[in-house]
Amino acid sequence: MFTLPFFSLLLSVNQPLQLGTNVPVTSPTNATRQVHCILQQMRTPYQLQTLPWLRAQREVQMQRLDGYFTAILLAEMQHYGELSAPMFLENWYWFTHPDSIGKSSATTRYGVIRGSHQANWFDVMGIRPEVEVNTLSELIQILRRQRIDKVLLDLEDFEFAAEQLALDSSNYQRTFFRYVPLGLFVSHQYLQARPDFLQQFNHHIHSCAQSPFTLSPIEQEQILHVFLPLATALASQQHLLDAVQASNQQPMAQSQLMQLDQQWMDEVEQMQPQLGQQMLQQPLSQYLLHWQQQQQGLVTELILTDQQGKNVAISAITSDYWQGNEAKFLNVYQQATPYFLDAVVFDASTQRFQVQLSIAVSDSNNQHIGVLTLGIDVEQALRRPNG
Repeated sequence: MFTLPFFSLLLSVNQPLQLGTNVPVTSPTNATRQVHCILQQMRTPYQLQTLPWLRAQREVQMQRLDGYFTAILLAEMQHYGELSAPMFLENWYWFTHPDSIGKSSATTRYGVIRGSHQANWFDVMGIRPEVEVNTLSELIQILRRQRIDKVLLDLEDFEFAAEQLALDSSNYQRTFFRYVPLGLFVSHQYLQARPDFLQQFNHHIHSCAQSPFTLSPIEQEQILHVFLPLATALASQQHLLDAVQASNQQPMAQSQLMQLDQQWMDEVEQMQPQLGQQMLQQPLSQYLLHWQQQQQGLVTELILTDQQGKNVAISAITSDYWQGNEAKFLNVYQQATPYFLDAVVFDASTQRFQVQLSIAVSDSNNQHIGVLTLGIDVEQALRRPNG
């Protein structure tokens, strides 16, 4: 997804807000569509101005503008406002010309799109680009001619532009750098007048999302290369199989399961997860926690469920007790597929990006008896050499 960074949001309690963008209104971007959807659901009138986002930041600092999007949270802006939960994730990679691989950082020539998020990041990090251009296609053409050695771009943006330019993107070395959450930045001044605004805005992000953020095929291959063998070996351990079989021998009526699931969720929401703590103290949960800790921070959680999808053991408190209605269970337990990789999600509490890998737990007859799910810190995993 190519997200244009030149939007700014003018919020006002007293007057309607209007939508503006630097592309024709007949072809709005995903970002403007999503903000339009969210503010409509909130019944908040809105007005948008078209501004370069660096100017939008200054307007917020001078209290002449209440917010802007799509935005990243910069250190110098933390004093002036807050960023919403991510509306989009950009997937930043370094792309290096094949003849520039191995050049020292002191002689590497960088290129950037003028006014982009990457340009601002270069400025913050003290990187002086050799070339600044106005469009993505210009930047790729300059890289192709080796006027520059390296660019920092969203993966989908680079591949889309390469395809349009008939450029073989596989010739360019790619190195994962980081995920960048893009959202709506709202000023403290506005939030003082409407303290519930961001909470409501965040609540509607999911329902207005265009599509989930999924791993690219290359990234999936990297993740599976490392973690599928680990998960398979763990799921075959006899004491895990015994625990799942024991849970399967004590099935719950659906009404009882729903009641327990609701109690679990209520306790988590109230930050008093008594049921979760009880399960977390069980020996098998403690074993899963110990196994997780041995993975050097790459694994963020483990969930073992039985054939109904109810928790058998966990390494961390889960948001609910019953996983049986979720994709990570349904796409493995009831299917012949050996694994399921869910979408990338952002955990606001830990500021980490996670992807869940789920595999079936099978008995000696190769019959599915449960599901094991690993939460993976996807940024750390993708930064590992050789995946």
